Amino acid sequence: MSTEFLPIILGSDENAYGMARAFHQRYGIKSLLVCRLQLAATKNSRILDIVCIDRFDSDEVFLPALVEVLAAHPEPKILIPCSDRYLQLVVQNSAVLEPYIANRFISSDLLDQVVTKQRFYELCDQYGLRYPQTVVCPPERRLQVLEELPFGFPMVIKANNSNSFEYLHSTVADKQKAYFVRTADEFTKIMQNLNASDYTDNLIIQEFIPGDDTAMRVMNCYSNRQGKVKLMCLGHPILEEYTPLNAGNYAAIISDSDTSLYQQIQAFLEEIGFVGFSNFDLKFDNRTGQYVLFEINPRQGRSSFYVTAAGYNMAEFIAQDVIFGEDNEPVYADKQHLWLSIPKSILYKYVQNAQAKTKLRQLIRSNQYTYTLFYKPDFSVQRWLRMQRYLMRHHQDYKQYYFDKGALSV
Repeated sequence: MSTEFLPIILGSDENAYGMARAFHQRYGIKSLLVCRLQLAATKNSRILDIVCIDRFDSDEVFLPALVEVLAAHPEPKILIPCSDRYLQLVVQNSAVLEPYIANRFISSDLLDQVVTKQRFYELCDQYGLRYPQTVVCPPERRLQVLEELPFGFPMVIKANNSNSFEYLHSTVADKQKAYFVRTADEFTKIMQNLNASDYTDNLIIQEFIPGDDTAMRVMNCYSNRQGKVKLMCLGHPILEEYTPLNAGNYAAIISDSDTSLYQQIQAFLEEIGFVGFSNFDLKFDNRTGQYVLFEINPRQGRSSFYVTAAGYNMAEFIAQDVIFGEDNEPVYADKQHLWLSIPKSILYKYVQNAQAKTKLRQLIRSNQYTYTLFYKPDFSVQRWLRMQRYLMRHHQDYKQYYFDKGALSV
């Protein structure tokens, strides 16, 4: 079987490195990363090549620059965007890009359906998926909307997911990826900061579903070119990140399984005709004994290497489909393995759930844990030192920003 193909990965963060590592682990090949600037996760690496292009994430630069890169490589190519912005640019330019690549992406309309909260929750209603009470707040109603909410504190405020790029580059003071709001005074201050900024899109305001980080779930899936699900892997987060711009990102995940949830999500993906990687964020609501779905990201998630670490190599699933033309039976992951992006000592200190703490200790003692960024075939002293510094900085982050989300629901 020939393995002469080239993964072209858009981005340079931990997600991008994880995909490059997955291709290298399975096929021994180097990926080509294309990005606006190189981040720490991909520096000093021998398993990838990287091309940095100024303003690569802008509408004007993206398409001609990417076409030039694609045209320079005659071998079959898999294109993998590792951020919402890169995915958006790929989808809106898919008619031009498709002749150069082996894989395919969802349509612009389906992308809008799954990333626009109003349209996504209409899909959830259609397919019987539960979601939190949600209010979409237009910019002119930010200071008045509190009186209209059908739920009380605590609550969560987030930027409109369909335009996260604008929010990321906005001038919002004390900007956070997600705001966990406890009081009316906090609510007003956040809205005043938003009104004083250049962020003009809608906000998403949601009820807070009770429970700490261990109540969260994440699922990564792969659907082939015919829209048939070929991989499902549930993850059980046990700790999230807490810095303002990373709040809600997963820091530690134990891979898990849930047959009924797999069946429900598989039916949903196949009914809507989804293709490629997808990533679901959910939370288990102890009040009802059911999962609540927050969103679907139409790409693999930032922490998706937990899937490969558990023994289900994500690169293999897409390559089997689009390069080798294999039509294998669906895989429903059920192995337990611990994925980490923080020092183990932080887990021992900040994980509140006793059952989760016992399980993570068992997995660590039996050496069943993995860090995305520490890969033996990519070892060099310079990279190891850089990654150690990257890892150790989390101690100060948790000391400064951590709070017990479980206490919000007391």
